[in-house]
Amino acid sequence: MSRIVIVGGGIVGLSIARAALKAGQEVVLLEQGPVGNPNGASYDNHRMIRYHYGAAEGYTRMVTDAFAAWARVWDDLGETHHDTTGAISIGLAEDDYAGKTLATFRNNGIPHEILDGAEIAALCPHLKVPGGAWGLLSRVGGPLYANRIVDGLARWNREHGADIRDNTKVARVDLEAVTATLDNGELVKGDHLVVAAGAWLPSLLPDLYANLTTYRQALCYVEPPVQFAESWRRAPSIVTIGDGVGYTLPDLRGAGLKFGAGSHRRLGAPSAGFQSDIAEADYIIGQFAPYLHDAASYRPLRMKVGYYVMDATRKFRLDSHGRSLVVTNCDGQMFKFGPLLGEAIVDMFEGRLSPKALSSWAAGDAAIAPKAAVNA
Repeated sequence: MSRIVIVGGGIVGLSIARAALKAGQEVVLLEQGPVGNPNGASYDNHRMIRYHYGAAEGYTRMVTDAFAAWARVWDDLGETHHDTTGAISIGLAEDDYAGKTLATFRNNGIPHEILDGAEIAALCPHLKVPGGAWGLLSRVGGPLYANRIVDGLARWNREHGADIRDNTKVARVDLEAVTATLDNGELVKGDHLVVAAGAWLPSLLPDLYANLTTYRQALCYVEPPVQFAESWRRAPSIVTIGDGVGYTLPDLRGAGLKFGAGSHRRLGAPSAGFQSDIAEADYIIGQFAPYLHDAASYRPLRMKVGYYVMDATRKFRLDSHGRSLVVTNCDGQMFKFGPLLGEAIVDMFEGRLSPKALSSWAAGDAAIAPKAAVNA
């Protein structure tokens, strides 16, 4: 039996723990706050899983495997924390995000529907559809209820023998020695070590990762006009409008209607704190306002602030250092792939997948699923 030490209790850390326990390994998971941590990037009411990924064909193909991995999670948890609403990108020009995604869908045989403006308006009566707009609809996709997933995985891992240490601050990590040193001086050593610390990575491993770029993202929970509350619940989740407007997730299971705008992303680190102000909410709603009927009646309810690592490639990085692995560059997109990544990482630790193959696949550069890449 191998001992796997995991630094970070978000979706990736918990997914690795689950996969390791199912493989008969011993697991120690270290999290600086509670599991789930309200300041962690994984802990929010919902996140989106969808096939829309622009021109990123590798990640589009990975979504099928991600759905299969989530099905295995639901089997373990005994409940499904996902609703299928469908997902839509609204194109405003031929070569914007919807256009790039359409080409990817066609190249990879992803089922889809192309809607004209009138069809979008019928499906999403809350939207004011510009002339010439078109929609790319996938009937598959929708919200993953992130908080419930994190809480469920934490509970399952504990029930199956994981040593999960909440509120445990890691002071140093020695990748070569496969060791984490806690604030109190205790050494926690494993046969394998994973660092999945999100935006805290640069401060945890400054010699290797001090130059990573971390971003602050604020999301807005919104109360729509009463006449559109039900249509928002019934409509597909919006992936993007054109290239400049962000995404929406519906108010199902009491999760709340959420607006996110990529243009609101800015440089920042967790040390700056998790506060927000009403001006941020006004900005985010304002990005959607040209496309909303009765836009002035949308009211911000609360903000959710998170931090993550992203570089210009927008590709996940899984860096092997001997028997240690660092997971980074999540780009805010890693949640939907969490269980799949966890299974693949344990495959590597058990020798069924090479570090090179794992890294290439996680970056979206390999066309093969990890379990088909044995000893690649």
